[in-house]
Amino acid sequence: MSVPPLVAIVDDDPSMREALEDLVGSLGYRAVTFGSADDYLASPERKRVRCMILDVQMPGMNGLDLQSHLVETNGAPPIIFVTSYGDDTVRRRATRNGAVAVLEKPVQESAIIGALDTALGKR
Repeated sequence: MSVPPLVAIVDDDPSMREALEDLVGSLGYRAVTFGSADDYLASPERKRVRCMILDVQMPGMNGLDLQSHLVETNGAPPIIFVTSYGDDTVRRRATRNGAVAVLEKPVQESAIIGALDTALGKR
């Protein structure tokens, strides 16, 4: 029996983390949540992460800087950004570093599902 993929959710908003965790779980994936980039980087779970849902604006290291760090250290799984700050500069930087999608809040569940399917090779 195969183990469902692990999706990391990194967002400083507890209600957003909970909503995304519920959605990810309803799709049959496992989810692990973090309130900051530093919490994610300190976690031993990150070695098992197959995809990330990542906020841009967070205290401390922001999502774009976390993405850059992960790319530089060859530790970047596919990343889906979900953000209130989806301007062209954010989109360019995120996609240049390999983001699967940059989705603006409030985001439709169908958009997240489609991005997860792409990130996890379902499409």
